[in-house]
Amino acid sequence: MYLLRGLANIFSTGLDEIGKKLRAAGVDAHVEGFTAWRSALNKIVADRQKFGPSPVILVGHSLGANAIVSLAQALEKHGIVVDYMATFAATSPSPLPPNIKRAVSFYFSSHSWGVALTKGPGFRGRLEKRDLSRDPHVNHFNIEKQAPLQDEVVSGILHALR
Repeated sequence: MYLLRGLANIFSTGLDEIGKKLRAAGVDAHVEGFTAWRSALNKIVADRQKFGPSPVILVGHSLGANAIVSLAQALEKHGIVVDYMATFAATSPSPLPPNIKRAVSFYFSSHSWGVALTKGPGFRGRLEKRDLSRDPHVNHFNIEKQAPLQDEVVSGILHALR
């Protein structure tokens, strides 16, 4: 389970909180910078070869949200399914590949940065979009710090791990 932060590892501290909540629930959660997506790919593929299948969970904020979509695309080339993905304010994500079971996209249609995820060719999973534009207190820099959104993501992850 990987949580990828955005630019410079300073704007995505809400992912650290999600990681803490997951670790408290016994989940092995790794919080990394967005540039670590390739090393996460290598680790997931190596673990799959060594230990067999296990759920793949990806969460990202801003550039980290873009990166987890790229990671999912790379995993698809290895035949690996992503069980759950959540993005907070992705800035320019690629369309979702067909290997994702469930994706939740927290975004803004107006007033802040962060676009919704889109389905790519062959996507058959479940894509849920949550437009947070109506809340003037939530923006690109604090979206992942919102406790209700964190709790929703943690709940989604724990459900995917069952």
